[in-house]
Amino acid sequence: MGDKLACIALTCYITNEIRKKGKKVTCYDILLKIASQNKMNNFGEVEKNTFLKSLGVICEDFMYGCSEFLDFGIKPKDMPKTLQNLLDKYCPF
Repeated sequence: MGDKLACIALTCYITNEIRKKGKKVTCYDILLKIASQNKMNNFGEVEKNTFLKSLGVICEDFMYGCSEFLDFGIKPKDMPKTLQNLLDKYCPF
């Protein structure tokens, strides 16, 4: 449960920081970029894209009306790698 919440929180944090710089980016964009850097061997290609789209929608929903997000004590420069590791470990149902 903690890993799933961390996955959502880190995605939201990274997306929010990039948006602060004036770039139009979605949570799905972030997840797609990070997932393209790892294997996510637990998924087939269709399942991977469906999962990332679904997770992106969940993250966007959590972000609505929020301006601060949990960082779980992780430094911003380490967040993409941590998120990448969380996605790698994710086990689909």
